[in-house]
Amino acid sequence: MVTALTLALPVPASASPALSLAAPTGDRPVGITSLYLKDTSRPDPWVATVPYRELMVSLFYPAVSAQGMKKQFMTETEAQAVFDEAGITGIPASVMTAVRTDAAVDARPAGHHLPLIVLSPGFKRPRAELTSLAEDLASHGTAVVVVDHTYENVATTFPDGRVTGCAACGNYDEAFWKKLERGRAADVSFVLDSLTHSRWASLIDASRIGMAGHSVGGASALDAMVTDPRIKAGIDIDGTTDDPLLAPGLDRPFLFLGRANTYTPGTGVESGSWQRDWAQLTGWKRWLVVAGVAHPSFTDIGLVGEQLGLDFGATTPAARGQAVTAAYVRAFFEEHLEGRAQPLLDRPSSRYPEVSFAMTSTPYLPAPTGDRPVGSTQVYLKDTSRPDPWVPSMPYRELMVSLFYPAASPHGPKTRYVTAAESAALLSGSGLDVPPDLLTRLVTTSVADARPAGSRLPLVVLSPGYTKPRATLSALAEDLASHGYAVALVGHTYENTGTSFPDGRFAGCASCEVPHDAAFSEKLQRGRAADVSFVLDSLTHSKKWAPLIDASRIGMAGHSAGGASTLPTMVADARVRAGMDIDGTTAVPLTPPGLARPFMFVSHQLAATACAPNVPWERDWAQLTGWRRWIEVAGTQHASFTDVGLVGEELGVDIGATTTAVRTQEIIRTYVNAFFDRHLRGEARPVLDEPGYPEVSFCR
Repeated sequence: MVTALTLALPVPASASPALSLAAPTGDRPVGITSLYLKDTSRPDPWVATVPYRELMVSLFYPAVSAQGMKKQFMTETEAQAVFDEAGITGIPASVMTAVRTDAAVDARPAGHHLPLIVLSPGFKRPRAELTSLAEDLASHGTAVVVVDHTYENVATTFPDGRVTGCAACGNYDEAFWKKLERGRAADVSFVLDSLTHSRWASLIDASRIGMAGHSVGGASALDAMVTDPRIKAGIDIDGTTDDPLLAPGLDRPFLFLGRANTYTPGTGVESGSWQRDWAQLTGWKRWLVVAGVAHPSFTDIGLVGEQLGLDFGATTPAARGQAVTAAYVRAFFEEHLEGRAQPLLDRPSSRYPEVSFAMTSTPYLPAPTGDRPVGSTQVYLKDTSRPDPWVPSMPYRELMVSLFYPAASPHGPKTRYVTAAESAALLSGSGLDVPPDLLTRLVTTSVADARPAGSRLPLVVLSPGYTKPRATLSALAEDLASHGYAVALVGHTYENTGTSFPDGRFAGCASCEVPHDAAFSEKLQRGRAADVSFVLDSLTHSKKWAPLIDASRIGMAGHSAGGASTLPTMVADARVRAGMDIDGTTAVPLTPPGLARPFMFVSHQLAATACAPNVPWERDWAQLTGWRRWIEVAGTQHASFTDVGLVGEELGVDIGATTTAVRTQEIIRTYVNAFFDRHLRGEARPVLDEPGYPEVSFCR
């Protein structure tokens, strides 16, 4: 059910007359005109005696000048109807007539063939509630038409002085909401017909039309897009969809934007409606939720109401809610109607920490937490001193290494996460209904082949889990590099789902074809130790990369089999000064005299109680004679520490963790950085001495 806005809240005895809407953020003056439209092809759906459908719309557009009379926010009659419906007393309706707006009435338009955005308000709400959003979009060069759906709001004023009320108000069953949403779709199509065949046609580019709405207006955007292919992209702002999106679904871009406490997946009926329709959206799609806002926060009702002293239950100020709404709506239409890429839509932004990505069709890595730009390059290495351990016919060992480092500039093409072949191999058997090349579009931060910044940097080698390509530790690698580390992310050929080489060859998982017994695990981990030593030899003797690296400050960390390989590597290669095993079972026992260099174990939650027994780690712990730590992160699963957990969560996959992958990444980044800061840079890091997160337990 789409719930109408309710304002029945305590009100002040008096109200400030200085009410205003959010100022447009664009640099163009805004004009507005009101249009009366009459559809004689169909009767009114709510009043049987009216054989036609009448609509009032407000058309906003970039104007030649900002001079002239400003748009009245709403009439006193309309304002009184809004107050009466909400049970508001003690505030004169006249204050709403004086709300400051920016659009100049009937100003001369500037430009032509502009993108057009249709806005549809919530049930019972007049079109005025979306004025500031319309003004903002128009100030950035877009034409915007805001539709009053007659008899579906408390008051619509017509040019002849008539004011219609809410004939649709009354019995709100499931059939009602479906009728409402489908009727709004018909209204929108009629508005498009009217504008594109009127004197306003030259203002509009009919090939670039989008729609957004609030509450039931947002829910109606899906219906409108299904019935009218002219609408190329749509947004539902905080509206429960009561008319299910059926197969074959919708392949045009769509954005859900709602309250975090209502539309976070799994929170209730409202989010369930989005989850149902999400599965039928087959094109570009995002599901974003905003913390601390209430239903009116996305509209002018929230902004003006807050200025009047009304409490809607939001903890985020209304002006901030408006800014968030305008930023994401504008970015969406700039990307999908104007073809301008918008990084704001790729992943969470530090500019808008209130906004979380609940789900996305284009996975992303979280932004690095350091202050340095990150570059990366792909390095091919060939070890002719030994045959490949998994393919006897191969007389040498080939490796691909991703080298991350602080870069001179953040500008340039971003690193491709994986090749198309690697993406298809990794996704094969996942059960996900996604394109096989999906991971080639994953959003990264590092700039491909950027010029390095700095020299003699500490080097951290990262080794991924078994069957996992090196890319699955990219988020951690980018983060370390943003804090001033060089990072060598090693792809162990024939030990993962697929490795692409520069000459176009593709190597699959040859090791997957042999029995996986205890001898296999030991061979795997000792072989990885040999791989890492060869990588260190190659990088520290490379004319190009040796100056970047301080060979006296080398560390290693890995996940799963990569983590378990860290101890054998440190035993075999004294250049590795400190190491971390992230959730890996060690198959090569650490024997006397043990290891005196710093080492840290990090585990997911193994049992209901913290720090459950782990026999291999306890065996090796006894042989660690230097600095050592053993921590466990509650609510996590094995994949939580890697990009696999992140991407799975973004795509709506339940990996069985109660701590989100984003939160786990925050924790693991903190501890990995702190560990190497202390042991490769000599910097104190208190988080290594006592738990810095409630999810973290110190087991040893």
